Amino acid sequence: MSSFKTFIIRRILQYVPLIFGIIVFAFVLVRMAPGDPTYFLVGEISDEEFIRAARERLGLDKPLHEQFFIYISNVLRGDLGYSYLRGESVSSLVLSRIPATLILVLTAMFISTLIGITLGVIAAARKGIIDIFLCTLSLVGVSIPYFWLGQIILLIFAITLGLFPTGGMISLKADYQGIYYFFDIMHHLALPVMTLAIFNVAYITKITRAAVIEALKQDYIITARSKGISERRVLFRHALRNALIPVVTYTGLTTGTLLVGAIITETIFSWPGMGLLLYDSIRLRDYPVILGVFIYGSIMVITANLIVDILYGFLDPRIRVR
Repeated sequence: MSSFKTFIIRRILQYVPLIFGIIVFAFVLVRMAPGDPTYFLVGEISDEEFIRAARERLGLDKPLHEQFFIYISNVLRGDLGYSYLRGESVSSLVLSRIPATLILVLTAMFISTLIGITLGVIAAARKGIIDIFLCTLSLVGVSIPYFWLGQIILLIFAITLGLFPTGGMISLKADYQGIYYFFDIMHHLALPVMTLAIFNVAYITKITRAAVIEALKQDYIITARSKGISERRVLFRHALRNALIPVVTYTGLTTGTLLVGAIITETIFSWPGMGLLLYDSIRLRDYPVILGVFIYGSIMVITANLIVDILYGFLDPRIRVR
């Protein structure tokens, strides 16, 4: 077996205990939250017998340790239970929302990484006004909170100018098919992606700029320039390639940040993803759905970090032997 395959298997095995720990932590965290979902289910009914029956049906009358062992055994079988309020399987409910969140997060990540790397390289190569201007924009970008930025973008581009829809994923009144359906989704996606991407662009620009400036000081860059290689090739072929590791690191770490930002962004723009589902479930104390979103979201973040680890091994073979 090659060293690279061994490296991948070793990394996968290292993440297994982490997933189990997250499953346990999710249960403890949700049970510590104030409020009783039973009262949301029964509404204004104050009959204690009815409330007791509802708690028995939901399994909330059992001691906490029994609830925990039942929960762990069910999760290991892939059974996350049923939503208290919707009556649907938690797994099917969350899985139906994952594609919308992935479309939002991956699009924002792709666009912000592409723009951020480009601006970072320009800032590193162009000292003076351009560098100062881009650094100032980056500082402003990382200082703007999602909840404020999303509302401002919605107010300007959707409500005031009317260029984009105010929410949703598709136009419900229009029956678009084929390429028109795709463009309709992109039209609804534009503002949520802009909200998520601005923060990410700012950070990636700063990281890329610092990494490229450091790479340009190395001896192999001086050697490449002495051979008469064009500055553009030196910059993108030699300096940028070796400056990508910190960018890859941040891209993996930012998956969790984008998922958290997606909760706020999806709520503002009514984007039908995991974030909006989590917000509604927290508001209504729908414990099984909260746990399901938390577990699936954590697995997505862990998977992203696993991919980053594998990319490390690909970009720098020395990492494979650690």
